[in-house]
Amino acid sequence: MRKLTIKDVAKHAGVSTATISRVLNGSGYVSEDVRRRVLASVKELNYRPNAIARSLKQEKSRSIGMILPDMSNPYFMTIARTIQQRLVAEGYRLLFMDSDENPDKEREALDALLSNRVEGLLLAGTGGNKEQLRQLIGSGIPVVLVDRCVPGVSADLVMEDNRGPVRQAMEYLVSAGHRHIGMIHGPKTISTALERYEAAVRALQEAGLQVGEEYVYSGDFSRKSGKQAIQKLMKLPVPPTAVFSANNEMTFGLYLGLQEMGIGLDEVEVVSFGDLDFSSLFKHRLSVIMQHPESIGDSAAGILLDKLLHQKSAMENRIIIPKFVQKNKLSL
Repeated sequence: MRKLTIKDVAKHAGVSTATISRVLNGSGYVSEDVRRRVLASVKELNYRPNAIARSLKQEKSRSIGMILPDMSNPYFMTIARTIQQRLVAEGYRLLFMDSDENPDKEREALDALLSNRVEGLLLAGTGGNKEQLRQLIGSGIPVVLVDRCVPGVSADLVMEDNRGPVRQAMEYLVSAGHRHIGMIHGPKTISTALERYEAAVRALQEAGLQVGEEYVYSGDFSRKSGKQAIQKLMKLPVPPTAVFSANNEMTFGLYLGLQEMGIGLDEVEVVSFGDLDFSSLFKHRLSVIMQHPESIGDSAAGILLDKLLHQKSAMENRIIIPKFVQKNKLSL
């Protein structure tokens, strides 16, 4: 089926293409009667304007779009705050949107930001919308991927090493005497989740341990999934003595789940990819892979500003190295 164009809408509404543009862009005078007729035609034809083309033809907005997977996660908000500080200092404003780890919501966010004529995009992606992202990059709008790569999309990238620190953490758990180790990982469509999962499994296999499916829980990087995971794991005939949690929000949920079950928070040794701000307030055996959201944000903002202000075009990949920290070594 042929894709609708602005000419089709103009013909249907009985007006010029210039009038259609004025209505859709909110620029110039159009009578209320004509405006209603145009909008009725747009709705009837289910016409979706090419937001990329429109943004390129209009004046610069000094706006940058950023799509985050979870605005409630302190890690992502620290990244966003750092980026905002850099951009504001250069006269830009940052527009945030939350995808809720949902590719459909991410696509809607992309459309909304482009409609607001953003000059650049920072994305911690879901792993979907590859074609739209390729089209966006091809149009000349700078895109910087933050924390996560999107396979099949060539763009500037700033992320953390998800494999080395996880390997070190699993080796620590094995050396501490654990043989039944649970794993709570995120959606494998997300690069960080897949890399952390693969690194954990390989480390255990190289240590001669079998990775039983019953000890692996597929979460969604939320507190709710962390809570559900630990409650399932602790009901196994032989529950794990240690658990690797692939992000801080699931670790938060893990401890909520233990508390709800009436199990002491120090009954299980935990390694978390990402710290918990409040962990010093309770008795636990928690080690963490310390992330560096400020460095991620500063690097991402720097790359984008280089493109916007200095027309740098070469793609960059910057890898930030998290640090594994044994925070509390209570005896087994």
